[in-house]
Amino acid sequence: MNKILKFLLGVIALVSLKGCVTFKDNLVQDGGREEFIHNAILDFSNSTRLFKKDSVFSVSFDDTLYRMSLHKISDGNSAWIKGKPYVGIKTVNIIGTYNKMLLTDSTKVGSKGYLPSRYVEKDGKLFYWWDNDYPLTEETLAVFEKYNILQDDAGGWLKFPDMSTDDAKKGADYYFCENDLTNYKKVITNIAIGYYDAPKLNCNS
Repeated sequence: MNKILKFLLGVIALVSLKGCVTFKDNLVQDGGREEFIHNAILDFSNSTRLFKKDSVFSVSFDDTLYRMSLHKISDGNSAWIKGKPYVGIKTVNIIGTYNKMLLTDSTKVGSKGYLPSRYVEKDGKLFYWWDNDYPLTEETLAVFEKYNILQDDAGGWLKFPDMSTDDAKKGADYYFCENDLTNYKKVITNIAIGYYDAPKLNCNS
């Protein structure tokens, strides 16, 4: 390998390392739901290929993580049962979506729990999530309109918005230590959180 090639590879490695350090320096160490989501979006937009594949992403946060297991309840019948909760772990899921959100008489400015009411725009991409304690604002509706994810209920005729299902579509699952939001692991998968073994985290309390 000649000296010029070695130099160029060194520059590329240095730039990559600098970019990684830059976004990780912006991670929040303490906080609640919004801070967990903030850290997940920051990592997702800087370190995953999934960020480039969609324009709109649905985000969900779980305060308590359970490992689900399939149990036989009778001949020919089984059910998913919650196991013991993981202690000290919070989770965030981010997945690209094409689904619409239905506009009805209930989804007006100031309403709660009818539409997602929180969002972040990053590099021309939209991340949204539910917060039943936070009212829907005119600004939020305008952003949803901008990304063309609102669908009118046609005077009550439509009961459900346009939905698409792709079981093979992958998202990013984030597992955070609740006492240090900079200590986390990420899993790229099409399996829902709780239906596979969570990665091991060393969370020092």
